[in-house]
Amino acid sequence: MKQAMKQTMKLRSISEQVVVVLGASSGIGRESALLLAGRGAKLVVAARSEPALQSLVAEITALGAEGAYVVCDVVDHAQVEAVAETAVRTFGRIDTWVNVAAVLVHASFEETLPEEFRRLMEINYLGQVHGALAALPRLREAGGGALIAVSSVESMVSLPRHSAYSASKHAVEGVIDGLRRDLLADGVPISVTSIKPGTINTPFFTNAAHTMDVEPTGAPPIYQPAVVADCVLHAAEHPVRDLYAGGAARLMTAGQMLAPRLMDALLARIVPLERSTEPAPGGAPGTLYSPREQEDRAEGDFGSRARRFSAYTWVQTHPRVKPLLAGGALAAVAAALGRRDGS
Repeated sequence: MKQAMKQTMKLRSISEQVVVVLGASSGIGRESALLLAGRGAKLVVAARSEPALQSLVAEITALGAEGAYVVCDVVDHAQVEAVAETAVRTFGRIDTWVNVAAVLVHASFEETLPEEFRRLMEINYLGQVHGALAALPRLREAGGGALIAVSSVESMVSLPRHSAYSASKHAVEGVIDGLRRDLLADGVPISVTSIKPGTINTPFFTNAAHTMDVEPTGAPPIYQPAVVADCVLHAAEHPVRDLYAGGAARLMTAGQMLAPRLMDALLARIVPLERSTEPAPGGAPGTLYSPREQEDRAEGDFGSRARRFSAYTWVQTHPRVKPLLAGGALAAVAAALGRRDGS
C-alpha cells in the first residue's frame, strides 16, 4: 500500500500552491515563507506578532506573490482553526501546511520551572498537533498535499541545558510518526515530512528564556536559516519522510544510535559553547508567554559563524544526483585500484 500511495501522491509545483506557515514572524518560518513566495506560492502566514506579520506580507507582496496574515497563538486550537479558515476563504484551498512555531528554555533540568516544562509542551508539541488537526481536513478536501513539521535534531538527540525543549521535540517526532502511519494505513495522499535542523542562526536563541549572565547560543556548527527553508521547499513538492538541515544533524543522530554513551560524554562538553559574549544581567524571560513584537528577522546574531550551505542537505534535496555521486565514487575506487595493480 505504501508504494502504491507514493506513486499516486502528486504534489503541485510551488507556483500553483497555497501554503500556510505557522510560526512565520521570524527565523525559519519567515525565511521559508519568503523562499516560497519567491517561487510564486500564495501564502497565509501566522504568528503572535502582528507588526512582524505585517512586514512579512509586505515583503511577500514585493516579491510579486500574494499573501495574507492571521495573528495566532498556536496554544489555542480555535485560533489555529481560524488560520485554516482564512486560507480557504482567501485562496480557495490549502496545498501545504508548515508547522514551525517553537520556543526555548535554556537551563539545566533542575533550574527549569514546572510551568516552563508545561509551556514548552503547549507551544512546541501541542502547537504542532493543533496545526496538523487544522490542516488535515483541508488537505483532504484539496485532494492531498503536504504536511511539514519543522522539528529538530533534538527530537532524536537531547542536548544539555535543553531538557524541556528536547522533550517537547521528542513528543513531536512521536506524534508525527503515528500520524504518518495512520494516513498510510488509510491510503490518504498526504505527505508527512519531519525536518530536523541542527543549530540554525535565527533569533531563536536570543529569544530564549534563561537565567545566565550572558545570552545563550547554539553549539557549532551553525547554519543559516536558508538551509532549512530549502528543505521546506523540497518537501512541499516531493513526498519525503525525513530531511536533515545540516550534515551535523545527521551525524548527531547516527552517533546517538550507534554510540549513545560516547554521545553522552561528547555532548556534556558543549555547555561552555552554548554561552555567547553578549551580556544579559539576570537572564531573560524570552518569548515563552508573549512575543517580541518587533522581532522580524530571519537571521540571528551569529551570521559571521554560520554556514550558508550544507552539502549533505543539498544531496537530500537533489535526489537525482545520488546515483551520479555513487557512480563517481565507484569510478574513483576503481581507478585507485587500477593504479595500485599497475604499480
